[in-house]
Amino acid sequence: MAKKSNKSRFGNPAKAAADTAARANVMPLRDVRLDRVMEALAPGFALWLESQGRGDAGIDTSLMILDDFFDMYRTVEPRPDATSLAPAAVREVLEAGTAAGPQDGFALRSGVRDYVGYLVQASLWTGTAGELAELQELFKQPGLDATPGLDAFVPPRAGADNDDVRKDDSASGGGFVDPDDYDFPDVYIPRLTAEQVKSTVAASPLWKNIESLLAWVGGGRDVTTKGALRKKDRAEAAAALTDSGAGILGDAIRSSATPADLEWEALNRLKLYWHLLGGLGLITFDAGRAVLPPHTKERLECEEARVAAFLDVLGQFIFISTLTGSEPGSYNGWHVDMASFMAECATDNPPESAPLVHALESPDAVHPDLHILAKNVASWAAEGLVTIDDHVTVPPAFRPDLVGMLEEDFPVKAVGPGAGVDVAELYRKG
Repeated sequence: MAKKSNKSRFGNPAKAAADTAARANVMPLRDVRLDRVMEALAPGFALWLESQGRGDAGIDTSLMILDDFFDMYRTVEPRPDATSLAPAAVREVLEAGTAAGPQDGFALRSGVRDYVGYLVQASLWTGTAGELAELQELFKQPGLDATPGLDAFVPPRAGADNDDVRKDDSASGGGFVDPDDYDFPDVYIPRLTAEQVKSTVAASPLWKNIESLLAWVGGGRDVTTKGALRKKDRAEAAAALTDSGAGILGDAIRSSATPADLEWEALNRLKLYWHLLGGLGLITFDAGRAVLPPHTKERLECEEARVAAFLDVLGQFIFISTLTGSEPGSYNGWHVDMASFMAECATDNPPESAPLVHALESPDAVHPDLHILAKNVASWAAEGLVTIDDHVTVPPAFRPDLVGMLEEDFPVKAVGPGAGVDVAELYRKG
């Protein structure tokens, strides 16, 4: 079973990226200048973060967030200036990040706020005082109001009635909450067999795409000094991610999305997979190249080792989908929403898919919180963490790892004849 105690709680921040095909091989002069300025500012920003008590992992994450931010910012601001940010353009980027998922919005907002703080304290800010005031207002943590239409997707607080929940916007993502104040559903785990685990893993888009991307990396691929794919290779790498379980949720997204939206989604998905490969050591970076280490090749050749590797990937994906951006004991409302909904999908009475389909087909007609939830669930379905028909269901073979990843942070427990089973041990015993 995947362990999370040594995983960074920054997960996969700011997945949203806005690199267009026109910029894939030829970069405009203004972008070259912006990149040079950012390279010059990055060492000072890193030292400033260190002075704020950030560790190496946090500093690296903040630098990656900043790269992601400027990838998007330069597409909406005609004359990007690294020392003077236009509030309207920043708002547009942050809204795009939040639309991709609340964890993306939180991480992006936090990273850009740190960067502006550094510019001000280092006397590098060249914008106006009014612009700075607008940005500071923008960086305040947004609250999301709960609505009656979301009752089915927000776990009720223990001993509270609906009016109590609606008065506290933390139930829908606003402030920090105590998960013990909420009633979580019990995860039902039926009796499992090794063959059931094997077939579920083999059919999982998550693992099929991992193998496909590893095959694409092959003998090695050029990367930046930070381990990111070169822009010239991103479209080809994204094309390796051919499997999806999104089903009717994917159809609903495509019915309302623009071509640019779909391109962003493809690049976002690639960033997720690249993070999983690098974060779990399935690829390593050496001298500007991404390569497959010997242990990855050995794991791919052994069926039992492949299952163990998949469970590591699955655990990290669950973590990213529910706990990204949290610290132990400190959770925003969206952490509770995502974890509880995922647990609900692993009960013997999973939620219906129709409200999510409607939210994706008609995003302007539903509450933004429901639309964000629907997009998140669609991303789970795309990788096979949930299956979609009339209901949204976590496959039984994945439920033990779901409980294992969530039980230290949320009041989640397993029930049923398969409760307490170790999937990896089950598979080893056959």
